Amino acid sequence: MLWDIGNKKSVQGVITGELLPLTNNDIVVNQNGIDFIVNIETDNMKIKHSPSVAMHDPFLSPYSPTVFINDIGLNHVCILNKFPIVVPHLLICAKDYIPQTSPLILSDFKAWVEGISDSGVLGFFNSGAIAGSSQMHRHMQLIRTSLPLESAILNGQLPFKHELLLLDDLNPEHLYQQYLAVMDKMQLYTSSAINGLTECLPYNILLTNRWMLIIPRTTNEVGTVKGHGVNFIGRFLVSSHEQLQWLTNYGFMHFLTDCGVVNC
Repeated sequence: MLWDIGNKKSVQGVITGELLPLTNNDIVVNQNGIDFIVNIETDNMKIKHSPSVAMHDPFLSPYSPTVFINDIGLNHVCILNKFPIVVPHLLICAKDYIPQTSPLILSDFKAWVEGISDSGVLGFFNSGAIAGSSQMHRHMQLIRTSLPLESAILNGQLPFKHELLLLDDLNPEHLYQQYLAVMDKMQLYTSSAINGLTECLPYNILLTNRWMLIIPRTTNEVGTVKGHGVNFIGRFLVSSHEQLQWLTNYGFMHFLTDCGVVNC
């Protein structure tokens, strides 16, 4: 149901200009046998980063009818991303402000899996600015996209530190327990707190109905190219053809490795 409403409202929102996509056509760049997907950002990126937008928390009610999809339980809401990287682009947001850098809780996973309705959906989570988050209010993201790096992920070919969890189903309790175990194993908790909640080191989660991948992060910018969680499935956003050429020359996997933690 979330995707049915999201699809319909996305079409209307793009037509009326109330949704401002950050990308248009996909560019496919084959490198080392992998078809990486690159988009050159639209001028809407300037609007997204304008002070009036950047200082506003879009995940607090009241929600515009254009973006509102549905409540999920008592503590979460599903809305459309006003600045989608893929159309439609769904967000699962905590209704109350919770820092993006505090650990996820069970109710986050219960709400998040509501949007992972089939094998074509990718969920991703950016824990803090270094992990690619532009909003610090707790939110998990959902898009439909091909996964150029899925084979490398499943075959253990990622050259940076990560934890892969294979899934039989999307049981939120199981996901949450696995998440807690990985967070502890990777030592992603800090001794500091925000609003009384533990603060975590930067990391990304990628979630499908087949696997969950957790990746610790060290930086969100290499050269002049910025990154976020969706890069780790092989999808990139650059500001210009010049940036695309630089990234191609530098190497997509090289970029991802620099953003993460090198395997020992």
